[in-house]
This record gives sequence, C-alpha cells and structure tokens, in this order.
Amino acid sequence: MPTIELQGLSQLMARLDDAGKRQMPFAVAKALTQTARQTAAAETAHIKAIFDRPTPFTQRAVGVTTATKATLSTRIFVKDIQAKYLMEEATGGRRAFKSFEEKFADSGAPQIALPGAGMQLNQYGNMSKAKIMRIAKDLNTNASSKRFFKGTPKGQKLPTGIYARTNDNRHITPLIRFATDAVYKKRFEFSAIAMETITANLEANLINAWEAALRS
Repeated sequence: MPTIELQGLSQLMARLDDAGKRQMPFAVAKALTQTARQTAAAETAHIKAIFDRPTPFTQRAVGVTTATKATLSTRIFVKDIQAKYLMEEATGGRRAFKSFEEKFADSGAPQIALPGAGMQLNQYGNMSKAKIMRIAKDLNTNASSKRFFKGTPKGQKLPTGIYARTNDNRHITPLIRFATDAVYKKRFEFSAIAMETITANLEANLINAWEAALRS
C-alpha cells in the first residue's frame, strides 16, 4: 500500500532559521495528511465507479493514518476485511471461496455459488446473509418437509444447485447455481489512483500548509 514520505526534508531543514525549523514539521504533517485524505476520497470514488452498487461497507474500504511532526509519514491502505475480497479485483485471478460456499460443499470440494433466477437479491445485487443462513439451516435438518434441496433435479435439464420447493412441492425454483471456477479481471487500480492523486496534490498542499504556518 502507498506510503507518503518526503525525500530531502533534512537538507531543507538545515537551511531554515529557527522559526522555520519549528514550523516545517507541522506544515509537512498537515500536507501529508490532507494528501492522504484526498487519495482515500479518490479511491472511494474509483470503487463507486468500477463496481455495480458497492455496499457501504465496501465504500468504506480505504483508510489512512494521520501524519505527525514526529513521523512525517502517512499511509493509505485497504482495511483487512475488505482487502480479503478486493485483492482479487486489484490483481486479477481466481476468486477465493466464501465461507458459506465451503459449508454448502458437504464432503466434496466447494464451488462458486451464483444467484439463480428465483433468488431475491438485496439492494446491492447480492444474496443476503439472512437468506443464505435460512437455506443452510434447512438443508442441514433431517425433516421430511424441507423447503430447499441441493443437487441436480431429476428428469430436468437443470444444473446442480440449490432449489426451493414451491406450490405444495409441485414445482421447484432455482435459488443458487454452482460454478467450478470464477476468474476476475484486474479492475481495482489502487496503486495507480493513489500515485496519480498524490502527484497532483502533494506539492500544492505543502505550499499552502507552509504559508499557513508562516502566517501563524
């Protein structure tokens, strides 16, 4: 993850008078923090642009550390939980299995779970955790009146998946279909967005912070 640091600051400090030396660390810390926050905002805008209806949780993926006069460094990063699934979008490659997909695997290998035609999606286009939990709980019971079943329906050209029994068990509705693999293309340009924003803003932020420090 990008870390903002200023090179040559010690040489610059050596040429300043005592007042300048006292003010410079505050100005630099302020400029670094402002630049980091601008970068986080740019990353969030990028997330909203490349993903279809990203959840608020995903939109809060990017964090920053605040620079101080002691550290003179700040960091822009993707938070740990969001990084687990955004990393695949930043590098490309095969999607890792989600925890509920591993639970649905029973004794076999897990598969990618995709919403079927009968699955009601939430406002962000995802299967809700509550719905998945209801299906999993029903599948794990031994009751003869299960609402859901997993497998390939007999006598029909339907893929392996999870189906709901409807209309007094006379019809089935596809809720989840399984795929053996899912490969993502790289589209989350985290590093490129960060460097572009830092390059565009850091110098101006440092000048403004330095002028404000001198006025104080």
